[in-house]
Amino acid sequence: MKLTRSFVAAAALAVATALPTIASAADYTMIMAHTLSDTKHPIYQAFLKLKKDIEERSGGRIEVVDQGGGALGGDREIMESTMFGDVQFGPMASSGATQFIPELAVFDIPYVMPTDSEERRALTNEGPLADAIAKALEAKGLRFEGTMDGGFRNLTTSNTEVHTPKDIADAGLRIRVQENPIHIAIWKALGAAPTPISFPELYGALQQGVVDGQENPYGHILSQHFYEVQKYLMNTRHIFLANLNIINLAWYQDLPDDLKKVVDDSFKDATDYQWQLQAELEQGQRAELAKHMTIVDLSPEELKQFQEKTADVIDMVREKAGNEIVDTLMSQIKK
Repeated sequence: MKLTRSFVAAAALAVATALPTIASAADYTMIMAHTLSDTKHPIYQAFLKLKKDIEERSGGRIEVVDQGGGALGGDREIMESTMFGDVQFGPMASSGATQFIPELAVFDIPYVMPTDSEERRALTNEGPLADAIAKALEAKGLRFEGTMDGGFRNLTTSNTEVHTPKDIADAGLRIRVQENPIHIAIWKALGAAPTPISFPELYGALQQGVVDGQENPYGHILSQHFYEVQKYLMNTRHIFLANLNIINLAWYQDLPDDLKKVVDDSFKDATDYQWQLQAELEQGQRAELAKHMTIVDLSPEELKQFQEKTADVIDMVREKAGNEIVDTLMSQIKK
């Protein structure tokens, strides 16, 4: 069931007014609303560092309230609340925000992002692409505070070992996707029946057989225990999960200059920390998943079939995101 904006606003207000006594001394409150629930996840670890750094560096003048696990809703509700200012920090995957910021669909082009972690970090946090993202967010009353590394999305299924798109089509697999027309188009092209389901509701949908599979990075598969209800993991690595740090622009602009610097510096440090932690943990995440699932590494020939089936998606991205930001991404990748 979807939350209304008024419900989320009321929930955010209740959170703000129910803060402990120490929070009453704060001049500013930053509600941090997200869908992660596992505090060991590298992104959640970065959020905890961010909270600690902002509160300490501001001398307690900013209180950061962690509302994780979808407490204030899914991507749609969080994004709406951040735009309206009911939530001050609403981090989320770019693909969950494209319905509000169409330019972010640039991240949904399959098989174009660099596989090297440092190249990917620089591409998404510095230079022309980062500037274009910041411009698009600002137009909607939001501020860009960097991109965290959510890893590459991989396909998991309950009963079907997949090596080619034909395997997907032959089994008639129902694959959970985000509420994103480009992701829906990708999985239709691969022969699946794409089914949009909110992230907090995904485990139950897998458990009950509403869908046969889903696609997320290692970290999300681990933190949400999807391996308990999925048997196979295929390393399709089709889309990079860019987790954007998005804050309400008006809230930021109301801060005095010294606190703006605290916020900016804390976000940069937390983002750099997360990229380093993600790179360090990825092999361990795979090893842990291998204890519970059959992991399928696609051959170059098999992977090429996935690339060929989804090659036309870039045209759909251009229609949604615009040629300017797509050309910016592609030119930066060529460099």
